[in-house]
Amino acid sequence: MPLAERTDELKRLIQAFESEAGRFYPLTLSLLYVTQDSLSFDRPIGRPNHAIMLWQYYGAIQGEGGAEGLAKDLEDSDLKWGIRGAKLTCFGVLEGDGCELFVRMAQRAGTLFDKDEASSLKSRMVQEILDTELKRHAPAKPTAASNDNPLALWLNYLLFHLSMTNPGREKAQRINPDPFTLSLLALERLYSERSIGKADRSVQPLSALQFKVAMSFPGEQRQYVSATVNALRSHLPPDSIFYDYDYQAQLAKPNLDVLLQDIYRNRADLVVIFLCEEYGAKQWCGLEWRAIRDLIKHKNDDQIMFVRFDDAPVEGVLSLDGYVDARVHSPEKLADFIRQRVETSRA
Repeated sequence: MPLAERTDELKRLIQAFESEAGRFYPLTLSLLYVTQDSLSFDRPIGRPNHAIMLWQYYGAIQGEGGAEGLAKDLEDSDLKWGIRGAKLTCFGVLEGDGCELFVRMAQRAGTLFDKDEASSLKSRMVQEILDTELKRHAPAKPTAASNDNPLALWLNYLLFHLSMTNPGREKAQRINPDPFTLSLLALERLYSERSIGKADRSVQPLSALQFKVAMSFPGEQRQYVSATVNALRSHLPPDSIFYDYDYQAQLAKPNLDVLLQDIYRNRADLVVIFLCEEYGAKQWCGLEWRAIRDLIKHKNDDQIMFVRFDDAPVEGVLSLDGYVDARVHSPEKLADFIRQRVETSRA
């Protein structure tokens, strides 16, 4: 069953990982790279722990001798740890309290993907290595593989998710944030996108777009915001909603603060601000809030819509300011309110 048909299971997993992420386990995920003669780190492994092979680059096979060597190595290998003689193997290493629980939950999350989705994900994880080796050894046949185990599949997806949202972080030795929190963020993306496809929905350059609606929110409220955006999409033309996940590739650039302030200040007809305790504390929300406060200063009230998750004070918002209460209204109802505001602004 493809992701598009697994709404209930995605919701259950999101709730489960959200609960465990809130317990702040001292659990870490590290990547251990093993070559024929070295390890990427030789520190003691904490307990409890769990290690699993994620992917492996065997090498470039040239001629009949290379194929025979691969066959012999396969015959002599314990495939739990990969193929003997591989040039590079990547292991995921989980360490710390919560390890056994995370393994069980991640194994379940790894079963979300159907056969085609799993195959697509595995090919993505090794394609960069194969492309590099083909350039170095054009006549050769580079050989790589990734693990079919649901736990390995889920950890590989977490790394793929990081490569889309925080390019470069997926290659670090120690992966942050912690595995429970990272899984929650990845699941929320799956719930929003229902695919493991490209990072951006849009192929239009941000500089050419004028948005009907722009969302400003802290990451803690992404699940609610994502559901709101999904409910709103069918009512507005493509590229009408500024939602960060839809433009990740274009947002991965220097001077992002200038770009975001331009979008919220000059290129959004309506800015929806999701207020809560976390909003006032987040650095990026603060940058967006400066542009929004400038709108308020110039009395552009029609461009502002407040949504509240709690009663925490946010500098610049007064008790008499109107808002939609997210504790009362569903994302679908909020999407309807937003649509009404957009239609009102057209009149």
